[in-house]
Amino acid sequence: MKGLKPSATLFVLTVTSGIMMKSPSLLPFGLGLSLFIPAIFIYTYSQHSPLIAISSSVLATLTVFFFSREMFFDVFSVLLLGPIFLIFKRFGSAASVIGGAFLLTFITIIEEEVSGLPPEVKKQLIDLASYRYTLYFFSSVVFSVFTYGICSWVVRNLPPLVRLRFGFWSVILFTLSALVTLFGSGTVRVISVNLLIVALSFLVLQGIAVFIWLFQRFSVTWKLITGLLVFIFPLGFFLAALILGLLDQKFNFRKLNGGKKDGSDPS
Repeated sequence: MKGLKPSATLFVLTVTSGIMMKSPSLLPFGLGLSLFIPAIFIYTYSQHSPLIAISSSVLATLTVFFFSREMFFDVFSVLLLGPIFLIFKRFGSAASVIGGAFLLTFITIIEEEVSGLPPEVKKQLIDLASYRYTLYFFSSVVFSVFTYGICSWVVRNLPPLVRLRFGFWSVILFTLSALVTLFGSGTVRVISVNLLIVALSFLVLQGIAVFIWLFQRFSVTWKLITGLLVFIFPLGFFLAALILGLLDQKFNFRKLNGGKKDGSDPS
C-alpha cells in the first residue's frame, strides 16, 4: 500500500480538475488544479511505481470521460505532460517544455476537429482564424512552462527551468517576421504573423526562465510583492518576460552558453 496515497491524490486531483473545468465559473480553479497533475504523476511514477501511476491515470481519465466527455481531451492532454517530461528530460528543460507544448497543441487541434469549438470561442476566433493554430501553440507553451516549473519544484530530478535558453535564431525570427508583418500584405502577412507568434512563444519562454532565475534571488518580501503583481497584471508579466527574453539574448544574464557542458540547453 506504499503508493496508495499519491495514487489516490493523482486520481482525485485529475477527476476534480475535469469536473471543475466543465463549469465556466469554476474553470479557472480547475485549470489551476490541473497544473499539479503532471507533478503528482511524475512523483508517483518515480518514487513508487510506474504501474500505479499509469493505472491511476487511466482510471481517472475514464472517470472524467464518464462524468464530462467534453473535458476528456483537456484532462488527457494534461496527464500526458507527465510522461512527456520524463521522456524528454535527458534533452533538457527546453525540449521538455516545447515537447509538452506541441503535445497540447496537437490534442487541441484534434479536439477542435472531433468536438468542434464552443460558440463563445468561435466568436472570439472569427478575426483570428488564420492564426489560431499558432495561438494554440503560444497558450500551450505558457501552460507547459508553468506545469514544468511545478514538476521540477515537486520532483527535483528534472533539468532546472532556469537553465532554459534558445539560440540567437529566435531574435532573427522575431525581427524578420515583425518587419514582414508591418510592411507585408495578403498571404505573406498571414504567414509572417504566424511566425511572429511562434517567435514570441520562444522569447517569452526564455524570459520566464530568466524571471524565475531573478525571482530566486529576491527577499521573501519582494517575492510576495512580485507574485502579487504577476497575479494582478498577467499581461504585464508576459510583456516583461518578452523584454527579458530579448535582453537575455544580448547580455546572457545567467552566463549560459547553449550546447556547452555547463548544463544549458542547446542553441
